[in-house]
Amino acid sequence: MIARLLIIAAICALAGCATTQQSASSQRGMDSVSPVRAAEINTRLGVGYLERGQVQLAMEKLETALRHDPDHVPAHLTLALIFEQIGDSNRAGRHFRQAARLAPNDGGTQNSYAVFLCRQGDFRAADRHFMQALEDPFYTTPEVAWSNAGACARRNGELEKANDYFRRALESDPSFPDALFHLAELYYQQGEAFRARAFLQRFESASEPEAGALFLGYRIESSLGNRVEANQYVSRLERQFPNSSEARELRGIEMDQ
Repeated sequence: MIARLLIIAAICALAGCATTQQSASSQRGMDSVSPVRAAEINTRLGVGYLERGQVQLAMEKLETALRHDPDHVPAHLTLALIFEQIGDSNRAGRHFRQAARLAPNDGGTQNSYAVFLCRQGDFRAADRHFMQALEDPFYTTPEVAWSNAGACARRNGELEKANDYFRRALESDPSFPDALFHLAELYYQQGEAFRARAFLQRFESASEPEAGALFLGYRIESSLGNRVEANQYVSRLERQFPNSSEARELRGIEMDQ
């Protein structure tokens, strides 16, 4: 979900966001503008529909945008996102590849394609495109690409590389929640509970923890033998996220003890 929102935000930055209300007269006016401008307008409308959950209307506007301008990167990115969301990875990949080919020096585009490649299990290509994203001197959120690259490396079992990437994300933004949480998980996984706790505490100072973070806090404190602190995480999880899978799993753990 976070990745989806980040991609929508990147598309909005490229294409701008607009209301989805469109009269017949505005459509006739669009027919008289340049193909590039018509593509921009239809893409903004498509993004607006997507944000409202109107997927079919979003696709129609985006396909119209590409009929006006087949090289319109934001339209390709948004269609790629939609096709991945509905489970059509082939067409999603085709639009992501086209966007990446058309915007080889744009950090946001390369990062979005790299995230897709990682989800498809193509870790080597994903890493290459993450690094390509980071070569963009105008890319305003390099911590996002570094953290995504770290998560991808971790998924591929490259824990040292993942650690390095997460720390590079924190060099760019010391309070970037995604990198802080990943490092907390990584250190816990490696049996370094004190270091895991330090990063989780930094994460909790930077972001409102969700169920996964509270469950991680419980596991860290339990591994350190801190029953009082562990129970505090149990209480918070039950109070804030009683229906989460983490809360159900924790109840099972508590019953077995």
